[in-house]
Amino acid sequence: MSLDFLTDRGLADHVAYVEVHNEVDNCDLVPADGTPGHYARLRGPLERAVKLLQARHPGIPVTYSLGEPWPGELDDLPEQAQIAHFHFYVYGVLGALYEAVGLGHGTEAAPETATWPTPELAAMLRPDAPSFADYQPDDPWRLAATGIPRELFYAHDWVDPDHWDLWLYENYPAHRQAIRDTLAGWVDSVAEFARRRAVPAKDIAEFVVDRCLAAGFQGVVLTSDAAPHHPMWHTDRDWMRRVNARVSAV
Repeated sequence: MSLDFLTDRGLADHVAYVEVHNEVDNCDLVPADGTPGHYARLRGPLERAVKLLQARHPGIPVTYSLGEPWPGELDDLPEQAQIAHFHFYVYGVLGALYEAVGLGHGTEAAPETATWPTPELAAMLRPDAPSFADYQPDDPWRLAATGIPRELFYAHDWVDPDHWDLWLYENYPAHRQAIRDTLAGWVDSVAEFARRRAVPAKDIAEFVVDRCLAAGFQGVVLTSDAAPHHPMWHTDRDWMRRVNARVSAV
């Protein structure tokens, strides 16, 4: 495994921590077994996975990451994680847009629609967009390797970004406070979860950064969509540096 490779070469001290699985609550490796709730079914498999990795590399903190925080169910998670790593995907106005154009998001299924693409999405498409029947993602593996439906690939590949963004800008005010309230509740619940278990917390984006730092988080990622291949790496570098400086100064 890659950790063995790094350890054998004296590089293990460069590893901040390791996840046994990213967003394990959204994967099929631990299928639903009838256990109620979002996390309870994960307890046994995650306990075994974390203990195995800790035994092999006791000097490296081990955890798992959660794709969605459910504050009332955090106590269902196993005790062994050494880092509290949660992703704060609050859909808010984006979720409203997905629903308006006939797409699902997060754990929300796509709404029933008479036709697809819906008239709302069709009005946002670029003039050169192919028909949905003729469309396939450029690389066939993209459908096989993810749980993302072909409809979402189609929308993201062929929507006119100006139309898409305009809808978000026009409708954001109605969702702004609910988004902030949800994020505040998530940050506070994860901070309390981390305090109870005496582990540091890590999370996501500018309102959330301040809330996380005030709550005692030891690490915050501005957004998962800020890798070198994402547009914001080139368009928002000054913002990323400014906010990252607030995090690194703590």
